[in-house]
Amino acid sequence: MAYLRALAFVLTLAGAFVFLVPLQALARRRGWPIQHAIQTRFCRMVCAVIGIKVDARGALPATAPRFVVANHVSWTDIIALASLYPFVFLAKSEVASWPVLGLLARLQGTIFVERGARQDVARVNDSLADVLRAGGDLVVFPEGTSSDGAAVLPFRSAHLAPLEAMTARGEAPTLAPVAISYSDGLERIDVGWYGDMTFLPHLWRLMKRGPTQCHIVFGEAVETSDKDRKTLATETRARVRELLASIGAERVGCATCNGNKQSSS
Repeated sequence: MAYLRALAFVLTLAGAFVFLVPLQALARRRGWPIQHAIQTRFCRMVCAVIGIKVDARGALPATAPRFVVANHVSWTDIIALASLYPFVFLAKSEVASWPVLGLLARLQGTIFVERGARQDVARVNDSLADVLRAGGDLVVFPEGTSSDGAAVLPFRSAHLAPLEAMTARGEAPTLAPVAISYSDGLERIDVGWYGDMTFLPHLWRLMKRGPTQCHIVFGEAVETSDKDRKTLATETRARVRELLASIGAERVGCATCNGNKQSSS
C-alpha cells in the first residue's frame, strides 16, 4: 500500500505542476473565485493520497475575516486546514524551497517571513493586515515551530500585532482558535517533522503508517477588545489547549466505548 501511495503522490504532484499551478497562478492574478476551489480540492486530493482523513469538529465563526490561531504539529496541518477552507498561511521563508510544501505554499498565496529577521516583521505584519482587509481568512501558528503534538508550546505574540492594531482602529477581524491533533483512530500519534528529521524519510514513514486521522476542532471566537497582543496570545493559547484536551477526552471516550463493546461480545 505504501508503494501505491508513493506512486499516487508523485503522479498527483506531476499533474499539479502541469495543470493546476499555471491555472492557479492565472486565477490569482485575475482574482477569479475558482482559485479557492483549486486550493481546497487539491489539498483534499493530497490528504487522500498520503492517507490522512480530516475529522473536523465545529466551524469557523460566522463573521469574516477570520484570524485563525492554531497549534502546529506538522506540515500536514496546512493541507488539512486548506482542505476545509481557502486559507492564507504565514510560514517561514525556508518553506518556499521545501519539496511538496513549497508547491503547496505558493499555490495558496502563503506569506513568508524570514526567521530571526526582526526588520522583516513590520513588512510581514503589513501583508497580514492586507489579507484581512481584503476579506481573506488567515492562519498563523504562533508556536513558531512544529512538535510531537502532545502539548501546546508558548505562543509568540509578534504576529498578533496586526490584530491588535486593527482592533484599536475598530476594524478587528474575528480571532478564531483551532486545535489540531493526529491519531490512528484511538491513540494520539506523532506525525511531526521537526528537529534534524529529513523530509523524504519522514514522508515515507507517514505513508507506511496507514490511515491517519487529523482531528481539527474550531473553537468559539476570542474577544479582542481592549487587549494587547501579549494578552491575546496568552488567552488564545489557553483556549487552544482546552480544545486540544477535548480531542484527547473524546479519544479516551471512544476507546472506552469500544472496549466495553468487545467485552460484552
